[in-house]
Amino acid sequence: MRPLLAGIAAALLINAAALGAYHHWVVRPMPVVGVVDAWLVFREEQARHVQAVSNSADAVARDKALAAARGFVASYPARLAELQRDCACLVVDRSAIAALPDGVRDLTPLLRQRVRP
Repeated sequence: MRPLLAGIAAALLINAAALGAYHHWVVRPMPVVGVVDAWLVFREEQARHVQAVSNSADAVARDKALAAARGFVASYPARLAELQRDCACLVVDRSAIAALPDGVRDLTPLLRQRVRP
């Protein structure tokens, strides 16, 4: 009976050590997650650009406002990609998360800061 228990204990110990080594060297740690409300930022900037185009007094100012709006639309995806690269985290849109868990960074203010000239 004793050799059987010793064999089971040795097998459990070897399995626990192998599982620990696997998790240490093979499985990567859980990534840091950042949440951004991309739709909200886009809508705010869209409203700001529409207001600038609407308040333009002459054709030159209107063309300048339209060029700024086109530049914003063209650079917005790049700004989102920069956000992910700079924070070194997985960036998820807020609409994909039902409730914001603890430890998740809100990157919306940082995105607002980056898209404003």
